[in-house]
Amino acid sequence: MPLPQNLKGIITGASTGIGRSLAIQLARVYKAQLVLTARSKHDLQTCQAEIEKAGGKAEIIVGDITDENLAAELAARCLTTYGGIDLLVNNAGMGIPGKFENLDMDKWRRVFEVNFFSALKTTYACLDELKKSPRGKIVNISSVAGKIAIPGSVSYCSTKFALTALSNGLAAELAPDHIDVVTVCPGWVRTEFFEKNNVPDSRNPNLIATQNNLKGYLMKNFLSVSTEDCVRDIIQALNKDEAQELILTIPGKLAERLNGLAPRFASRLARRIDLGNNH
Repeated sequence: MPLPQNLKGIITGASTGIGRSLAIQLARVYKAQLVLTARSKHDLQTCQAEIEKAGGKAEIIVGDITDENLAAELAARCLTTYGGIDLLVNNAGMGIPGKFENLDMDKWRRVFEVNFFSALKTTYACLDELKKSPRGKIVNISSVAGKIAIPGSVSYCSTKFALTALSNGLAAELAPDHIDVVTVCPGWVRTEFFEKNNVPDSRNPNLIATQNNLKGYLMKNFLSVSTEDCVRDIIQALNKDEAQELILTIPGKLAERLNGLAPRFASRLARRIDLGNNH
């Protein structure tokens, strides 16, 4: 069943990147009625304005996704304002680069609260209403780092492994309730994520893709994808009447398949990648 016009949904982490672009495109094509949340009031307000200009509707709730009451507030606002919930997009995420030995328990708890437990709480909060929808949809934005772990980003990878497992398990468990779960595992998507999480310039695909050399060309055309291409693939998946797992970017697909076919070799390659040297 394709996405309906005037679909009603919630998107977390909607102020920038994938969440923002997906919200605007859903408004443009489906006149979506959305509840958006993030920490930046200004960015949410500008996103709201773009959604309304595109023909959709948007309510914004400014807050930290780890707030204990936020999930229930999001579900209640969507239900009272729009009359139901057809779509939940768990997009909020963060990373804390650094070697395992340099991470304390507070950092571990923070990244798990943002990347995993926030999605868990919003899913519980929306589940009853999603079951009432003719075809409920859940989108969990995980990562290729939720399929194969790399040094220097162990905490981030751990949360994304957990989210991928949750998402794939829900896809099977909620199928009898006519709820499709789309698990999105991007590789490098050129969003603001890298600046927000203090990724070094030498490893920032946004900056590398602007370089007028072979490295820049490869990053722009093969090693990463634009936010717009990512959103296009997500919407195509949402329009199919089934649960799906999307692996995005050519390196992401190769890494995932290599890990499945030759895990020892994939592990050796992963050791050559270290995101923790500068942290």
